[in-house]
Amino acid sequence: MQRSLPGIWLRRLAILVGLALIWWWFAPISLGGPTRFVVINGNSMAPLYLRGDLVITRAATDYAVGDIVTYRHPEIGLVIHRIIGQNGERWLLKGDHNDFIDPYQPLPEEIEGRAWLHIPRLGSVFVLARQYWFLILAVLVGGTLMTRQYQHAGRQRRQRWPDAQPVEFKLALVTLSAMGALIVAALTGYAFLQPTSRVITESVGYRQQGTFTYVADAPDGIYDTTQAQTGDPVYFQLSSTLIVDFRYELRDVTAADGTIGMDAEVSAANGWRRRLTLMPAMTFNGPVAMARGVINLAELRALIVQLEQQTGLSHQYYLLAIIPTVMMNGEIEGLALNDTFAPQLLFRFDKAQLTLVNPNDSQQGLAPWTDGNLTRMRVEPAQITLFFYSLGVQELRLWGSIIAGGLTIITLAVGWPLWRRWQHDEAFRIQVWYGNLIISGAAPTVDLPRVEVATIADLARLTQRSGGLMMRDLSRTPVEYLLIDHDTVYVYRSPASATDHANTQTLPAPVPRVTLSEDWRDRFLAALRQRGLIGEACQAAGIDPFTAYRERSVNPAFARAWQEARQLRWDRERGEA
Repeated sequence: MQRSLPGIWLRRLAILVGLALIWWWFAPISLGGPTRFVVINGNSMAPLYLRGDLVITRAATDYAVGDIVTYRHPEIGLVIHRIIGQNGERWLLKGDHNDFIDPYQPLPEEIEGRAWLHIPRLGSVFVLARQYWFLILAVLVGGTLMTRQYQHAGRQRRQRWPDAQPVEFKLALVTLSAMGALIVAALTGYAFLQPTSRVITESVGYRQQGTFTYVADAPDGIYDTTQAQTGDPVYFQLSSTLIVDFRYELRDVTAADGTIGMDAEVSAANGWRRRLTLMPAMTFNGPVAMARGVINLAELRALIVQLEQQTGLSHQYYLLAIIPTVMMNGEIEGLALNDTFAPQLLFRFDKAQLTLVNPNDSQQGLAPWTDGNLTRMRVEPAQITLFFYSLGVQELRLWGSIIAGGLTIITLAVGWPLWRRWQHDEAFRIQVWYGNLIISGAAPTVDLPRVEVATIADLARLTQRSGGLMMRDLSRTPVEYLLIDHDTVYVYRSPASATDHANTQTLPAPVPRVTLSEDWRDRFLAALRQRGLIGEACQAAGIDPFTAYRERSVNPAFARAWQEARQLRWDRERGEA
């Protein structure tokens, strides 16, 4: 049955809307969309994401603690981790399976997207598709063309023009080459709109590490050794001197120098403080420096006694902070480095003893450290990613121009002759548009009323409605196209052309007769009742359409049975509708 024109356009509109929605949700960032496809290749987000999973992220306007996001690390590339906090304008991130925070802290504009969809194990398939995309594309295109060819051949069994297959091949070649030229030209144009290079901001990290140790004299038998060691409490009645050593180390640098000194600061809970110089600033060369401070505990205690006597105030405890100050200059990967490191070793003391506070703290403990970052700019060739495959903009411009030009030449070389033939040969246009409805040969002579239609499109609509085939009668000049339906012959007369004349001379007029089985009529009618299409009924009976129409013209009983079979099929279709 013929499909209604509004229904066709509604289906096309639905397809376009569906494609637009797919583009809206899944267009990759490389093509201007909001989506990135991330293949998990590690275990830093286990057990949520495992190796080989696919995670689809989408760009967002804002992010919050707890979001799983992607950002591009300047050294290791794309990273997908969870936001755990914020340091000023920068985000702090950490993998769920990691026991450390990411050393690189991206800015909000460096976050590329939030995790949106997780598909386990599909990432491995994407990796294979990226590696063998050309082979997969060739198989899909070849399989599609072969499937369409077999379906087309199986729908009808008909005699074709001698050049029908070459023409179909040429049309398919022109269509594919034109589409390919447009696609490649669009990508090439997009490449010409992009800069050929991009500026990359890289972060170069370094660490400043310190180590405090101290000793205090003491009588034998109080400690395991003859003096108080690092971590032990120090008693004023037993010890007279506290010696504090600080070892400074600058890591990941190629050259370093600077100054190092040490102070002591005594403070009370009410805000009073007094700073004492233990070691004046001294220069050093290299990534390692040492500082030492000696504290007279008797003088420290006397300072507190004097404070309490003069102020009349007494505090339960006081704080003693040992503060080394390092001002260093260095070089890391060609970048100049200037920084200051001033950690603290914090003690609390009262009238009897002096003890450590927070010995494991990274800022006020025995092993303080801090990380720093330098940024540098470098220029690299710009890349465009297409289906997980990256191409340089320069290369895409060059090869895109070559490929688009080659496909355009193929399109013009093959399509121009077809276009000229299309312009001057109506028979060729009819074959292109309605070839699947046409059989060629000498039409049987039937004594039925003839109705001429104005255009071949009218005859094609009648043919589709009836489920039959139109016959291209090559025994007449000019060529006629006929449809025998409901005791009426519908005719369209094609203007004479050189192609018609050539085909009239080269194609045999009648379809050769074959030996027919006795029950071919029964099988033909049974298939016609079941399927309603003349071509399929002929195929089921093992005959050509000319034989069926010839028998119908000379056998009234067969003609009535034919009409009843068609009517039965139409009644069934209306009932199903």
